Amino acid sequence: MRKDETEASAWRGSGTARLAGVLAGLFLALLAFTGQALAQTHLKVFAANFPKIDVLRALANAYSQARPGLTIEIETGGATLESQQQALNALLGARDAGVDLVMVDVLRIPQWALGQWLEPLDGLFGPEREALLARLFPAYRQAALAGGRLMAVPYSADAQAMLVRGDLLEKHGLAVPTTQAALREAATRILAAENQPTLRAIDLSSAPVESSVCTAAMALWGTGHDLVTEGKPALLTDPARRALQGLQALKDAKLLPVPPGEGHPERIRLAMQAGSLVFGHGWSYAWQRMQTDIDSVVAGKVRLVPVPGETEDRASSCAGGWMVGVTAFSGRKVEALAFLRYLASPEAARLQAELGDLPAQTGPYQDATIVAARPFLGQMGAVLAVARLRPQSARYSEVSDIVRTNLSAFMAGSKTAEAALQDMQARLSLIFR
Repeated sequence: MRKDETEASAWRGSGTARLAGVLAGLFLALLAFTGQALAQTHLKVFAANFPKIDVLRALANAYSQARPGLTIEIETGGATLESQQQALNALLGARDAGVDLVMVDVLRIPQWALGQWLEPLDGLFGPEREALLARLFPAYRQAALAGGRLMAVPYSADAQAMLVRGDLLEKHGLAVPTTQAALREAATRILAAENQPTLRAIDLSSAPVESSVCTAAMALWGTGHDLVTEGKPALLTDPARRALQGLQALKDAKLLPVPPGEGHPERIRLAMQAGSLVFGHGWSYAWQRMQTDIDSVVAGKVRLVPVPGETEDRASSCAGGWMVGVTAFSGRKVEALAFLRYLASPEAARLQAELGDLPAQTGPYQDATIVAARPFLGQMGAVLAVARLRPQSARYSEVSDIVRTNLSAFMAGSKTAEAALQDMQARLSLIFR
């Protein structure tokens, strides 16, 4: 073969090799691009009116940033409670596969389980299920289960407890009351010593609103009793009668505002914030508002403690808060369950606490570094340790209506204690059979 032919043949061979190399590179790049496209996952969380949505977004961002290709959208369903409820109803009615996780009020797990709207989680956590439950405050361990199955991960805690003017107790040499008798005595002594016409001793939820279910429940817990015992209402009992007698004692001693059947969480917050109330039932948001609202005169002076019972060992608080579940109709259950495992981790709970939320896990409340940075966690740890759930039922809305209307009627004086207890017993017996 002539030299020029040899060189031409070599050139053609090398060109073919170069072309093959280019094509191979393009093919690998296309594969990589396709793989990335296929790896793109978009999760949607329906949060409705969950109050700490900024913290939830921060946790979602921390999780997704470590996982390229994953985005997490948090949807509220609108700016009003009505629009949020409509959006939730539409989601459940359509069994929308586009929504993967949902925030659920701790009171609603039985209803969601009955509707088969949540993916059971026992398989997800397997042997770690008990370790997860052990990390939670007792009330949230109970809230997470329906029929013995793990249905949601307790995420954000709250409780109605007792707001206390610590400065007034200190001024008059009094300890924080740990029994109902000590509470009445401290309130009476402070009112007499302060001698201010606008100062009131105690206020608690007594209007026909949801927080009044907590008032009734905590009165019963304070006697060692409950609204529902072993699955049945047991309200025609001596402990139940003592519970209402304890509330009546506050009325008889003129320690409650008049009229006493109109107590509302916001009325209590505003009165405490204005410096015109010594003790009041309230949620954690009320304490936070007292520290930050421009018109508050009690910043740094109010503590949140358990509500006293008949004896020191019967102090309690009324649990609230939020759980996270995976919808049974999610189209991305694998990815949704993986994100839920993260939210159930001690690391997520720590970040949650550092960002200003109240985790349902106990760990952050025992962490000296976090508590030093957020002293309110120390107060809430004691409150959440004795928190208890309102009656669990798929028909909770009916339960709530029965209890709060009877409690309000009793506090207003339009029903006797016996009549209120009899009505609750009869109507709740139709639900808890």
